[in-house]
Amino acid sequence: MITENICELVSKSRAVFTELGYSKGYIDSMLSIARAIVRRHKEQGEAGFKSDIINSHVKQQEKRHQNGEINRGMFIRHKTVTRYLTQIYNTGSIIHNRHNSPFELPDCFERILSEMSANESWSPVFRKKQCNRTSLFFRWLHSNGHSDLNFVDEHVVREYLIDCSSRMVGGSLDNTRRAVKELFIFISEDGALPESMSKLFLLGIRRDEKIKPFMPQDEIAAVLNVIDRGTTRGKRDYAIILLAAVTGLRACDIVELSLDSVDWRNGEIRIIQEKTEKALALPLTTDVGEAVREYILNGRPRGRSNKVFLNARAPFGGMHPSTPIVNLKNYCAKAGVTARGLHSLRRCLATNMVTSGVSVITVAQTLGHTTIDSTKQYISLDSQNLRECALDFSGIPIGGGKL
Repeated sequence: MITENICELVSKSRAVFTELGYSKGYIDSMLSIARAIVRRHKEQGEAGFKSDIINSHVKQQEKRHQNGEINRGMFIRHKTVTRYLTQIYNTGSIIHNRHNSPFELPDCFERILSEMSANESWSPVFRKKQCNRTSLFFRWLHSNGHSDLNFVDEHVVREYLIDCSSRMVGGSLDNTRRAVKELFIFISEDGALPESMSKLFLLGIRRDEKIKPFMPQDEIAAVLNVIDRGTTRGKRDYAIILLAAVTGLRACDIVELSLDSVDWRNGEIRIIQEKTEKALALPLTTDVGEAVREYILNGRPRGRSNKVFLNARAPFGGMHPSTPIVNLKNYCAKAGVTARGLHSLRRCLATNMVTSGVSVITVAQTLGHTTIDSTKQYISLDSQNLRECALDFSGIPIGGGKL
């Protein structure tokens, strides 16, 4: 075994997770579970890694899931962390089973995937998706007799896309094609798509863009009204939901919000966005500031964590990104309104800004979008202003006529 003492697991796990490129938020959420497992060993006077204690922990979390105390995602997270800890304890690293592949990829493909995983010019989210989709392409190539990219030309890529089109819808097929395109740009010497391949990617693939629903303001008010602000959990949840509704922050950014991120003197919230890794500064309005201050002073558990919002139960560490989402849906049910995710509050803010005449550029800046393309989905919701663009057909006879 690599790690002899159970107490060394947390620091060793942090080093392994960091080396593998996991985000800070994801690492913190995994280590909070790891600390709970280490604590179990200490309570039973065990200095070594014991499988019966691990199994007992998993069974307890399964029971909590069945009782509705934690959601399925959190239960799976506990199982994943216990598996990782076992591997780190025994081998010093983590063994990933890529898509449960029945065969190993050739060295050439594995090397490219490793280089992609280490490409810091891509955001963590894009990097992960790019590697996953490229891995699927490599598996297809390997099953069709290719051990490298030397003989993979536009004809081979076309065959792959045709094969994908038989089992994918427009959005998935478009994402797959984009991933293959990024692959060949990535491996090219000049960072450009080879001329022989460029024609294959000229025409776009139609995607069905849906207008995602947002939570109306009256429903947001109804949800806020049912929260018991006299309890620790209520103070926290009220501040989180109000913060999301007023600022449009994502759930992942809210749970990662640190005490240092709130500039009380200047009335601002400054963060580095988890999704884009871009800096974002937003005004701290009076109502949001009051709610957050009330939670910090009169509801927040005392602990070593620098996070603003903590778990309501011990251990008092940072929250999982899914917790605010689940809580909002529970409050929606209590208020008798349609259950929606926390992102619907973000869409509500953007929609109200657009319908109030705020420029799309300003909306994009407020939401932290890197381009206005991500903001365009909210423009289609501005039915009032779109109505003004419609032509007046009064005076035109029914059935048409000649001018």
